[in-house]
Amino acid sequence: MKLEAKSIKFLSPADEQSFFDRLNALSGVNDVYGLGFSVVIDTNQSLDDEELKEIIALFYRYGVNMKQLKAFLSEGNRIWFKHNQQSYWYKKVFGNRCSR
Repeated sequence: MKLEAKSIKFLSPADEQSFFDRLNALSGVNDVYGLGFSVVIDTNQSLDDEELKEIIALFYRYGVNMKQLKAFLSEGNRIWFKHNQQSYWYKKVFGNRCSR
């Protein structure tokens, strides 16, 4: 599965390096590369909970469109990922309405 991070604003070269390093450290991430004004993140279809939480945090911190993370919703993570409407990511991933 390919995720796209468009027009990220890095605050310094080290900030940019940190973004790439954190993604590349995840075993569920196969490749990370630039394509025009986007960063493409090629991942396994199923990430473990900790890896998904790390990608959620990175996308939130760098202002990446989080709606694409809905694709990682599974029976195994539904309770903490989708049914946790108080989480900082809920509206950015699932919107305002709760559909169970």
